[in-house]
Amino acid sequence: MEIQWSLVLFTAVAGCGTWASVGVAVDELRGLTERTNRLASAVALVLAVVGGIASVTHLSHPDRIMAVLGHPTPGIFLEALLIGLFILAEVVYLILLARGVSAGVRKAVAVAAAVIGVVFSFASGYSYMMEARPTWNTIALPFGYLGFAAASGLALYLLLAALKKERDEALKLAGIETVVGGVLAIASGLAFGFASGAAMGDSAAVFWVSLACGGVVPAVCGWLACSKPASTLALGVVAFAGGIAGSVAFRAVMWMVGTAVANYFGIAL
Repeated sequence: MEIQWSLVLFTAVAGCGTWASVGVAVDELRGLTERTNRLASAVALVLAVVGGIASVTHLSHPDRIMAVLGHPTPGIFLEALLIGLFILAEVVYLILLARGVSAGVRKAVAVAAAVIGVVFSFASGYSYMMEARPTWNTIALPFGYLGFAAASGLALYLLLAALKKERDEALKLAGIETVVGGVLAIASGLAFGFASGAAMGDSAAVFWVSLACGGVVPAVCGWLACSKPASTLALGVVAFAGGIAGSVAFRAVMWMVGTAVANYFGIAL
C-alpha cells in the first residue's frame, strides 16, 4: 500500500510535540528544571502546528477542511479537535509563564496539555482501526502510535534540558522519562509487529529498524543520561534522532502492511 507521507509526518511530528509537553507537566509537578519548560512548550507548540499543516496537505481540497470538521464522526474531526485543544493549552501555558502566574495554575494547565497530548497520540492511531484493513484492526496500532510518540517526545525534552544546562537532578529525571518512552515504544511496537505480521513479512526489515531506532536507542540513551549527566547533550541528540526516525518508520510500516480485505479475493480497489 502506498505510504501517505503527509499523514505519517502529521502524527509523528505532532505526536513528538505533544509528548514533549508531558516532560513539561512532570517537571511542573516536580519543580526541578529552571529554564527548559518555556523552550520545550514553544517547541511543542511549533511541532503541533507544523504537524497540523502537514495533515491538511493530504486533502485533495484543503479548502474544504471546515466542511469535514463540521461532521463530528470521522477520525479527522477528533484529531483536529485534540490538536486544536492542545495548541490552545500550550498558548495559555506560555502566557502564564510570561506573566509569572502562580505555580498551581501553571501546573493545572501543563497537566491538562499533557493529558490532551497523550490522548491525541493514541487517537491518531485509533482512527485507522477498521475491519476493511485487518492488519490495522488491532488495539496494538494506536498504542504503537502512542509509544513511539512518547519515545521521541520525551527524548526531545531530554535534549532541550541538556541544551539549557539544567541541574543533574533534572537531567536524571528527564533521562528516566526517556527510558520510559523507549520501553513504551518497544512494548507497543512488538505488540503491533506480531499482531499485524509486520515483524515477519516483507516489511520486517523496516519494522525492526523502527523498533531499534525508535525504542532501543532512546531507552539506552536515557539510561546512560541517568548515570552520566555530563554527556546528556550528546545522548539527547542521539535519543531524539533515533526516536523521531523510528516513529516515522513505524508509521511507514503501518502503510506497508495495510492490505485491504478485498485484495485477498483479487478485487482491485
